[in-house]
Amino acid sequence: MVAWSRLKEYRTSTHIHDLALVEPSLLNLQGFEQALMRGWSPDPRRQHDRSFIEAELVTLRRDRSAFLARTTSGEVVATTVLNREPQYFVTRPFWIWDRSFCGYITLRYLAGTTQLPLHVPGHVGYSVVPWKQGRGYATQALRLLLPIAMEVGFTNISIVCNEDNLASKRVIEKAGGVLCRIGTHASDSPAVSKLFFDLPTHL
Repeated sequence: MVAWSRLKEYRTSTHIHDLALVEPSLLNLQGFEQALMRGWSPDPRRQHDRSFIEAELVTLRRDRSAFLARTTSGEVVATTVLNREPQYFVTRPFWIWDRSFCGYITLRYLAGTTQLPLHVPGHVGYSVVPWKQGRGYATQALRLLLPIAMEVGFTNISIVCNEDNLASKRVIEKAGGVLCRIGTHASDSPAVSKLFFDLPTHL
C-alpha cells in the first residue's frame, strides 16, 4: 500500500490552466464553502437541492475541522460482495484546483481487492462546479487520479455513469475508459440504466 502522506498534489498543464489534485485542508476549505454559497451541491444526485446545500453550509460553519474530517474520512468498515465479512473501505478525496476550487474527485476501494460494496458505483466519483465545466477539467482530473490508483495496486479501475449522462460518458472515454457493459446497479433504481467502464491505470 502506498504511503499517502507523499501524495499531497498531482499536477498537469492544460492549454489554459495549470490543474492539480490537492488534498483537502483547512487552508483551502474556503473554496469549498464559496462553491456551496454559489449553489453547488457536492452530491451530484442532489443538484439544485437548496435544503441540502444550506445544511452543508451550516455544518461547515459550525465546526470547520469536524466538517473537513467528515469529508476526508479515509477508512470505514464495509462489507464485501462475496463473503459479507467486514473490510476496510477506503476513500481518498482530492479537490480539483486551478488556483481556486473546481470540484472534487475521489478514489474509493476495499483494501486488498478490486471488488466494491454493493452500494458503491465504481472506484471513482467526481463533480466539477458548473461555472468551470466545459474546460476539460473532469477528464484531466481523472487522468491525474490514474497514477494514484496504480500506486495503490490497481491495473484497472471501474467507473460507472448513467447511460443518459453523455457528458460523463465523454469524460471517461477521453481518459481512456472502455465500455464493458450496460445494465443496472444496486446503488440506484432498477429503472436507471448504467454504463460500466474499465479504465487502465497505465496509459
